[in-house]
Amino acid sequence: MHIKRGEIYLANLGNVKHTDIGKIRPVLIFQNDNLNRMISDGLYADVIVIPLSSQIKKNDFTVHIKKRDRLEKDSTLLCNAVKMIHAKRLMLDDGILTTLNNVEIKNVEARVSLVFGMDA
Repeated sequence: MHIKRGEIYLANLGNVKHTDIGKIRPVLIFQNDNLNRMISDGLYADVIVIPLSSQIKKNDFTVHIKKRDRLEKDSTLLCNAVKMIHAKRLMLDDGILTTLNNVEIKNVEARVSLVFGMDA
């Protein structure tokens, strides 16, 4: 398994409970590639992801992504819903849905910085 920051895969986030984000949905690989290599080497098992939703929400904590490549719907990156999941929850056999470009990654980083109260 070799994942990279900025790639979007399907992941099984489990059952929806209360307002928690669940079910199978696209997620952005958000952690750095050093941690991603550790997963590939079997030294680390968790991955930090940001879920996507096809319900378009516009606020200070979301980033809009148009459908492209294998991402079938316009989507919203829910930057206020950063999650750590076990890498086995990634549906790697389905392949990469799409990859964010550097401008989009910077936009996500800025939104996540707002969520955590950090300067971008």
